[in-house]
Amino acid sequence: MMQPSDLRRMTAEQVIEALDLEYLEGEGCWIKVLWRTDHANAIYALITPEDFSAMHRLVEDEAWTYVAGDAAEILVLHPDGSHEAVALGPDVGAGEVPHFRIPAHTWQGTITSGQWTLVSCVLAPAFSSFELADGTTDFAAWPEVYSEINERMR
Repeated sequence: MMQPSDLRRMTAEQVIEALDLEYLEGEGCWIKVLWRTDHANAIYALITPEDFSAMHRLVEDEAWTYVAGDAAEILVLHPDGSHEAVALGPDVGAGEVPHFRIPAHTWQGTITSGQWTLVSCVLAPAFSSFELADGTTDFAAWPEVYSEINERMR
């Protein structure tokens, strides 16, 4: 059985192979569906500097839990024009959180702070569809995080 210390020494490519992750076209990270019911589903998602989670929004609530690797930086754009920058990781003393819920209909995009980040994501209800941001998406309500939004665009 793989121990957490073994996972920390692995490269992103080794984690992708070990967990049998598949590239998610569009959003752009590596995933594996862990389980799915009529009420919810869970995935692993691996984020690298090149394969980040591009700006998108879901019609479901999504809960992110840190698993391994470097911390992730989640940008959350709320419909009311507010935003949050969430550091998802193990170092709670440095302000990171190991778990975070992103409300439905909220724009989100996630990058790694290092070489790779492995998370698990649970959607409730189960995934049905999503909207991927593109060059025509109106982000005018969040001018103060324009550069952070652009970091998370494909």
